[in-house]
Amino acid sequence: MGRIHRYRTAWSRHHRSGGFGIHSPFAFGFVQRVLGERCPYYAYADLKRFRAHALEMVPRRRRRSAVVGMSTVKMLFRIANFYNPRHLLVVGSRYGVEAASVKAVSGKSEVYLAGTSSEAVAHLQAAFSAQSVHSFSEFSEALTHYFAALAEDEQPFVLIHEIDDEIDYSTLKSAILPWVEKQAVLILCHLHDNPLMHRLWKDCIAAGHYGQTYTNEKIGIFIINPKLQYEHFSLWL
Repeated sequence: MGRIHRYRTAWSRHHRSGGFGIHSPFAFGFVQRVLGERCPYYAYADLKRFRAHALEMVPRRRRRSAVVGMSTVKMLFRIANFYNPRHLLVVGSRYGVEAASVKAVSGKSEVYLAGTSSEAVAHLQAAFSAQSVHSFSEFSEALTHYFAALAEDEQPFVLIHEIDDEIDYSTLKSAILPWVEKQAVLILCHLHDNPLMHRLWKDCIAAGHYGQTYTNEKIGIFIINPKLQYEHFSLWL
C-alpha cells in the first residue's frame, strides 16, 4: 500500500466515495451518511479543542505524524455515533485523540485503553470522567477487562491505532480473529506505514466470510455482520 499505489487508485477511490458502483443499500448509506457526511456534529468543537491540547504533548517535529488530523477525528466520531457502542476498546492511541473521537459520542460509554500515555489518560479522564476511561499498561490486560465488560449480546467496537512489536501483534491477532467469525466493528489505522498494522488488516480480511470493508489504504474499517455479503470498498476517506 505504498504512495504510488495510492496515487494510481486515487480517481477510482474518489469515484466510489460518491456512491458510484455501490449496489449494497447498507454500504451506500454508510458511505454517504457516515463516512462522507459533511454536516457538523455537536462534538466537533470539543474534539478540536481536545486535539489542540494533545498537540502540546508532542514534540513539534513529530506533530504532523503523531496526531491524527481533524478529518479523521470527525470520521471516527461519526462511525462511533452510528453504532453508539456501550464499551469501546482503543489500542495504541498514544496521545488520546482517537480515543476521544469515539468516546465523545456518549457520556454513558466506557473506553478501555492500551498504549496510551499517562498524560493523555489524565486528559481523557478530565474531559469525560475518570469512571468511564480505563487504562492498562499491557494490551492483554486491556483485552481481558474489555471482554469481561461486554454484555453477552453486545457487538465489540475496536479501534487499533498502532502496534509497536510482534508480541502485541500476536496478542491482538489472537483476540480479534475470533470476532471476524461473529459480529464486530473493527477500525485499523496506519495501514500504509506500519507493517504490523498492514499484516493484521490482511489477516482479518483473509479470515472473513461476511461483512464489508472500507479503506483508503491508510485506515481500514471492517463491519462484520452475517447479514452483509462479503464485499470490499476502496474509497477516498
